Amino acid sequence: MSLLLGLLIFQSWWLTIVVATLFLLAVLVFIRRRIETSRRNQVRLEIKIAERTKEIRLQKTKIEEQKRLLEEEKHKVDEQQALLQKEKDRTEQWLLKTLPSQVVIELKRNGKVKAQAFKQVSIMFTDVVGFTRISESMVPSRIVSKLDVLFQKFDEIIQANNLEKIKTIGDAYMCAGGVPAENSTNPIDACCAALQIQAFMEKLKYEAIADHEDYWEIRLGINTGPVIAGIIGNIRLAYDVWGSSVNLAQRMEMLGEPGKVTITGNTFQHIEPYFECDYKGKALTKSRTKVDMYVVQRIKPELSLNGEGLVPNSRFEEIKKLHHYSSIKYYKTEHHVMGILQKSLSQSLYYHSIKHTKDVVKSVERIALLEGVTDEGLFLLKTAAIFHDAGFIEQYDHNEAIGARMAQEILPKYGYTEQHVKTIVELIHATEIPHKPINKLQEIICDADLDYLGRYDFEEIADNLRKELTEMGKIKSRKEWDEIQVKFLNQHQYFTATALGSRQQKKQENLQLVIDRLEANTYEVEL
Repeated sequence: MSLLLGLLIFQSWWLTIVVATLFLLAVLVFIRRRIETSRRNQVRLEIKIAERTKEIRLQKTKIEEQKRLLEEEKHKVDEQQALLQKEKDRTEQWLLKTLPSQVVIELKRNGKVKAQAFKQVSIMFTDVVGFTRISESMVPSRIVSKLDVLFQKFDEIIQANNLEKIKTIGDAYMCAGGVPAENSTNPIDACCAALQIQAFMEKLKYEAIADHEDYWEIRLGINTGPVIAGIIGNIRLAYDVWGSSVNLAQRMEMLGEPGKVTITGNTFQHIEPYFECDYKGKALTKSRTKVDMYVVQRIKPELSLNGEGLVPNSRFEEIKKLHHYSSIKYYKTEHHVMGILQKSLSQSLYYHSIKHTKDVVKSVERIALLEGVTDEGLFLLKTAAIFHDAGFIEQYDHNEAIGARMAQEILPKYGYTEQHVKTIVELIHATEIPHKPINKLQEIICDADLDYLGRYDFEEIADNLRKELTEMGKIKSRKEWDEIQVKFLNQHQYFTATALGSRQQKKQENLQLVIDRLEANTYEVEL
């Protein structure tokens, strides 16, 4: 029993061991299979990863190749765009050299430019004097070279003065102001440019004379008026202006003197406040009508840099603004009053003539500007000057009140306020002899009224006054007149720093001339 029990126990342990062993083997087999499966899966995964990596690398290579091709294409496009831009810039530069900038903008925007009417344009022509004769005796290349030098400088000058070059035909040069951008200053701009061109030609002339070479002279003509402007041509574009105003500008150039700036009355009425001009009479146009013709000498010294008469200074700009923005219509007033004086003043007024009035207007403007008067006070002074001797049309003595009355009647029609008129009346009365000014404006008009006392034309003007006083029965002899002059010159005084600086010394010299004549006492011989 014990043996059987032991045998059973032994068999049980054996079975357990066998079962355990088999279980362990099964577990080991399972684990091994799992490991192998895992390894196979890992290998498959690695293969897939490798394949995917290869695909990605291929895709990356393709992308990089595409990117490279795109970069090449982009570079080609950039090069093409750069070439196109360069060509566009060249075309635009050519257009800007050929056409005004505003016209180019309109042409680019709309593809065309419509012809346009302009009310006030100043046209300038220049032409080389005797060019036909010059061209016959000079090598063509030399002619072209000299014209190129001239026209390049002309281009520079007109651009600086806000003008547009229109065209050149042989030796003729044409430009205009007020097109295609309208402005009210184009007559002034054109005259400034013309004077500067004239100065440039003078400089070349003196250099040529110094080098014993031939020199060229030009004529310059300017007119202001309405024109039609636009582009002509389809292939070779050109901006041009047309109309009778253009023809008249060319006529002024043809009738002008070499080295002179010749303008019409149309231009003169716009530039008179700023430039010194000489009236040359009536000019006959091709249509057989007559127009006023003037020669521009220079910008008024007090309105130009260094008094040279070529380039406007700050006073010039201030006066230009004054004329554009003031309510006072001074030049219409002047035209009206000068017409009255021209018609009504007695021919026996050798001194108190319209010439004296114009002289005082000119002097009062010069002194006022040099004294810093660039506001409406300048208009008030000049207006008082045109009225200060207007009373002579009614009576000879104590006539300032008559001129003051005329001013009160006329001036309100021309934009003068009540205060303006009051000031002008006071200025007129300030010219009564003896002078007793009480403010700066009165000092200026008093000095202007007797400006001639300290000038080189003193003797001529004083003699006109002597003749007038003799005819009026105020004096009987030259000696009496000189005695009056000595007394008057000794009592007279200038008030402004400008007059004291520019007239006092010459006045003393003029006084000494009269004293010397009295001491010589040769009057019986003269009579």
